[in-house]
Amino acid sequence: MGKSSKTKRISRETALSISVIAMAAALVGCRGEQESSDGVYVSDSQTDVVESAVTMIQGQADDAAGSTFAMQTKSPTWKYAVAESLLFDRASANNCGRAVAQACNTSTGVREITYTNCVIAARGFTLTGSVNLEFSNNNCTLGIGENVVRTYDHTISGPRGGSIRTTSETRSEYDGTQVGGGGKLTRVGAASWDIELLGKHKIGTVRNRTVFDVSARTTTPLAVSVALDRNGRTVSSGAVEISHNLAKFKATLEVAPGQPLVWSSSCCHPVSGRLNATYQGSISGSGSVTFNGCGSAELSKDGSTRTLSLGYCE
Repeated sequence: MGKSSKTKRISRETALSISVIAMAAALVGCRGEQESSDGVYVSDSQTDVVESAVTMIQGQADDAAGSTFAMQTKSPTWKYAVAESLLFDRASANNCGRAVAQACNTSTGVREITYTNCVIAARGFTLTGSVNLEFSNNNCTLGIGENVVRTYDHTISGPRGGSIRTTSETRSEYDGTQVGGGGKLTRVGAASWDIELLGKHKIGTVRNRTVFDVSARTTTPLAVSVALDRNGRTVSSGAVEISHNLAKFKATLEVAPGQPLVWSSSCCHPVSGRLNATYQGSISGSGSVTFNGCGSAELSKDGSTRTLSLGYCE
């Protein structure tokens, strides 16, 4: 990386510098390429925003489809990958299954799961907490015109004191806005769905110190077609507002007309498509994010373009 691009990446307008322990960096969504002698990394706030938006969409759809928890986005030796080789059969064996695979309570229309002894792969990561799916149909089906609301509070913990909590509880964003409620998925056609993020939060900590805190909600429902699972999942319209509560700015990411987000079976991030971005707060202005393969996107803003490396899956 050249000196000028390094300067852009850590400028006050485009990045928030956060120091985290190396293995915890992956857990809190930090992908800075620079490493010091003591294993400390730099987090890029705009990467955090883009990654949070797409993984929150991914999590809502994957849980409804019963997909695996994570898909490998980089080679197995890539040091920021988290649970990259997790397979669903192994996850089920370790009490890491999806809520949608649990028995339906036909009195309430609820499927739920509690994670108490979920070990993710062989890297020392554990998952604790719960996910609740409440269907509008008490038989826990999702026919045309029916919906399911997903609420959750779970934490992935790593071997070096790092953890990331994902919760749908109502919390305050940096400007005092109250956001919460989880996510709602509505089936609107035979192969089409609407996703609404009612309010979702990711909070990363390293040894009880908060190093990452974002909130999200949709300002326009996300239109999903072709499939809910990753093989061909397409999002053709909609917008997500991400609040970066440490860097104190909001980014609204809207699917660009005619450039839908498209997933593949081997990646938890979009492999093509474009998001138009507008910013307010400590970062302002507008830009765009273009996905050009698994784990890679180009951010264009203020007349310059740089590559974002996306590694975290939900």
